[in-house]
Amino acid sequence: MEDISPGMSCLLVEDQTLMAELLRSMLQTSPQVGVIRLAQSVEEACRMIDQVLPDLLILDLGLPDGDGQQVGLHLLKRHPAPKIILLSAQLHDFQCDPCLLPHIHASVDKTSAYKELLLALNTLNPGLNNSAVEESIQGRISTLSIRELDVFLLIGQGKSNREIATVLIVSVSTVESHRKAIAQHLGRSGADLVRLAAVHLYKTQQERAVPPQR
Repeated sequence: MEDISPGMSCLLVEDQTLMAELLRSMLQTSPQVGVIRLAQSVEEACRMIDQVLPDLLILDLGLPDGDGQQVGLHLLKRHPAPKIILLSAQLHDFQCDPCLLPHIHASVDKTSAYKELLLALNTLNPGLNNSAVEESIQGRISTLSIRELDVFLLIGQGKSNREIATVLIVSVSTVESHRKAIAQHLGRSGADLVRLAAVHLYKTQQERAVPPQR
């Protein structure tokens, strides 16, 4: 498989807003990915492809206006060798169009999308591995205090400082202080902090949902 240079353009096709934002947040931490465009339907994705050809297509198969494979086939008409990563919650029932098969780099189960998509991105170009970045961020999160982690997870739920204060039964100024400390500790602020918190919340929920190995 040929190497891909850093900063490739990506079209993420996903109709579930929360999942799309979580995946886009994770993609923004990858050195392999540059510009990220988001589409939520077959029609919108095809229109974007007509405007600008993506280097990488990350494609949800179940879209509100049709089969996601239509997007891949549309791209194939304009791009001789597209690179495609499929997303689905029902991969076991999936039958891929033979024309697309040579261009499918990976198929990712949406129930564990974060880890699998990260791995797929890393294998696109082994020379560029963002595992060190991921480990660094997770290491910093693990050193947050209990109260800071409480605030961080509530930030991931999209709650405002006032809402967090109500949940934790503290003052708004206390929440603001915690939020500032978290931002400094993680090196993220504003929307980036919210996205990071949302991704961490999603991963935590997925890990808790997996039954322990016997």
